[in-house]
Amino acid sequence: MADPTSSVVTGLLIGLGLSTVTPVIDDGALFGAILGAWLVTSTKRDLKVWQRLGSLFLSAGVGYLFAPMALQAIPFITSGGSAFVCALVVIPISIKLMVWVEKADILDIWRRIRGGT
Repeated sequence: MADPTSSVVTGLLIGLGLSTVTPVIDDGALFGAILGAWLVTSTKRDLKVWQRLGSLFLSAGVGYLFAPMALQAIPFITSGGSAFVCALVVIPISIKLMVWVEKADILDIWRRIRGGT
């Protein structure tokens, strides 16, 4: 049987080895994105467990992905705060945009992009 100290040392060395191989993850942004995604997921009552988990992962991923862009636009908040806001806001805006694009015709979309009414 292995000595408990050697198991801890082995686990530490494996963890350090993996941390050098994996890319750097912004832990504040990840935590903020997960909190925002949890808030989004917890407000939806009629979802099955797998749908709730999918919504959680999708919102957290989008929040983490868009956090650097939000930080450039609003530099006075932290990376965790920007990820939290992105996890809350990006998916509903994307859904509204998707519904609008499905209903609109090409000419209407072109006018909106060009700035016309």
